[in-house]
Amino acid sequence: MAMARVLPTKKTERAGVNEFRALMESAGHIVEEIDGGNDYGEDCYLSFTQNGERTGDIVAVQVKSGTTYRRSGGYGISCREHVQDWTRSRIPVIGVVYDPDLKKLFWVNLTGFLLREVEQGKKPKSVPVAETAMLDIDTVESAVLRIRSFISKNDRVRSIELGFLQSVSRKISRLKNRNFNDIDRTPVGGIPYEMASDSVDFRERHPGFHPALVKWLSVSAIVVLLAMMAPSLFEVVESDGHVSWLWNGWMWLVCYYGTLAYLLAVSGKDPHKRRARILRWGAFSLICSGWYVGLAHQTSAWSANPVFEWIFVHQMPVVAKAVLLYLTSFYVRLEIDRRRRLKLAYPQGVPEEG
Repeated sequence: MAMARVLPTKKTERAGVNEFRALMESAGHIVEEIDGGNDYGEDCYLSFTQNGERTGDIVAVQVKSGTTYRRSGGYGISCREHVQDWTRSRIPVIGVVYDPDLKKLFWVNLTGFLLREVEQGKKPKSVPVAETAMLDIDTVESAVLRIRSFISKNDRVRSIELGFLQSVSRKISRLKNRNFNDIDRTPVGGIPYEMASDSVDFRERHPGFHPALVKWLSVSAIVVLLAMMAPSLFEVVESDGHVSWLWNGWMWLVCYYGTLAYLLAVSGKDPHKRRARILRWGAFSLICSGWYVGLAHQTSAWSANPVFEWIFVHQMPVVAKAVLLYLTSFYVRLEIDRRRRLKLAYPQGVPEEG
């Protein structure tokens, strides 16, 4: 029976919390983690000490780990659901971003930033974290002084004002849940699906077989489909009346299949799963469009929409050029930003992996 797997995202999240905890404890401060099941926007509490004694100054900490929080000028922490929580909190909340590539921590005063934004009538959706706001052994004490200074200047209980409708809504919710007893009426995990039990049992006994088979079948199906489409797509382009070498059937097929190959190759190398998924969907959309147009010329079951066919045939070379230029420049810019971050984080040179 296969053992439970630890997801890579969970490892990355823990890496950020562990790095932050190790740093602050090495500086003599106290980090108390919040149980993940009770996490409403903070991951731990940080109690400051001075000369080995507690100062009484405490902040809540929101730790984000991963490269998905990178922005053009640093990093960003989403605050859509926490603006009121972080501005009305009786203790300040700071944000920490851990970049696993740089192995560096960056920090921002979430409460301080949001208070300034809200006072100006703004509705922020994220809080920027400067790439110069590094939190390491050399900067931890200056960061602590800034946070404690903010606490001393804002040492007050912020009033929590609830509107009339919100107060009534909360009272109704409490009344509805007063006699609620959460008893499971179904087996743990839900009702089993007997029709799929054998297949899932086989997959759990052979965890490596199923992904390999799915990948092989997917690639084979795509290759066969593309090969079947080529003759009819060539006929469609040739029958459109273009005689220029840029528009003949062979060059059009090069643009079409080259774009598909480029999108699929780039999606396979992109480390960001969401962006890679978007690229794959773009490739599959082109495949389905070609299948729709090409098959319409091979069968009498239906005919392709003339407007769609005209746009598809005439704009395919334009799309190919746009995709090539945009993605190339996009990844070049990302690589330039990555190296700039490395030079900024490690002025003396990037340390070699141990």
